[in-house]
Amino acid sequence: MKKKIFFVFSLLSGFIFSQGDDLLLLQYNKGPDPDGFYKKWNFDIHYLTVFMKVKGKYSSPSLSYGFGTSAQYKFSKTFGIRSGVSYFNIKYKYDLSDNKSSDKISYLTIPITARVSPSRKLMFETGFIYNHLLGAENSEIQDPSTGSFNYQEGIFKDVLGMVVASQYNPWKRLNVSLQYRFLKKASKPSVIQKNNFTGFLLGLHFFIFDPMKK
Repeated sequence: MKKKIFFVFSLLSGFIFSQGDDLLLLQYNKGPDPDGFYKKWNFDIHYLTVFMKVKGKYSSPSLSYGFGTSAQYKFSKTFGIRSGVSYFNIKYKYDLSDNKSSDKISYLTIPITARVSPSRKLMFETGFIYNHLLGAENSEIQDPSTGSFNYQEGIFKDVLGMVVASQYNPWKRLNVSLQYRFLKKASKPSVIQKNNFTGFLLGLHFFIFDPMKK
């Protein structure tokens, strides 16, 4: 009888101690989680290809660019917030019978966004962007007294916008992103120069510190 009890005890002991980490994690929700760490602070520098225009049917976008830096703070492995500063400009051409000129509007932008990461390589983001006007110029409208192509003050202004974006990590510290932005501020209905813009941006983001490593 004692031999049988010892034999059964030996089998049970072997079974318990032979369970792997994955099985323990499934059965008891315990065990090592090598991907469970996350860096609270992450910093990147980025380059943007901009494809935006005035909202409406009387303009067409032209390729432009932007660049900047961002700081991300993570409250958990899957949720964080982002802010930073970027320079970018919007270029577009008027598609009117009496106006084929083009505009270039430059902004300094400050985002405040929330980020959700369903996996280590994928991120979704949405939030607000404040756009501080740096300059606005037209390809044909010129001030005869100064020779400048810049618009007069008050036509284009600082504007608040929103962004919806996704970001993917294909390689080490390099991420690629696709953003949709729209900027909106009240403009005079009698003029074609509006403070309402919409369009897409493609981005390359390089993390200063590798977010995948402790």
